[in-house]
Amino acid sequence: MPSPKTTPPGDVSKIFTSFPFAGFPLDHLAVTQRRNVETAAAVVQLTVDSWQTVFRRQLDMFTQSATEGSTDLQELLSPGGAQEKLAQHADFFKSSFQKGISNFREVSDILVKSGSEATDLLAKSVGESLAELKGSLAKYEAEPART
Repeated sequence: MPSPKTTPPGDVSKIFTSFPFAGFPLDHLAVTQRRNVETAAAVVQLTVDSWQTVFRRQLDMFTQSATEGSTDLQELLSPGGAQEKLAQHADFFKSSFQKGISNFREVSDILVKSGSEATDLLAKSVGESLAELKGSLAKYEAEPART
């Protein structure tokens, strides 16, 4: 079944300016909304970039773990006494566990940083939009009534 085609909306300002609202400058609102859409697109791009970074880093971590695991396994399978092998196994487990925790923290830090950047970007955009709207409303209310 073919997927339905969607077309992106055109210039948002045309939508807002086609509805006169008792003299309120809707073109300002349209510009603000266009900036909000641009901010949302920037947040999406930031999110995609951070997840790509996480996936690449996890691939690097997996490759490194496989290489180290192979080397450690060869050491465990080499000739030696049972106590020596048990000690090697304990060291291998401890090292692997610590590396896993370290990797988890690294990936977590990447995601936290990305989330903070996205939140800051959205907060700034919303704050600016609301300030602009408030300013536009103040100008609109200060204008003499139109006939």
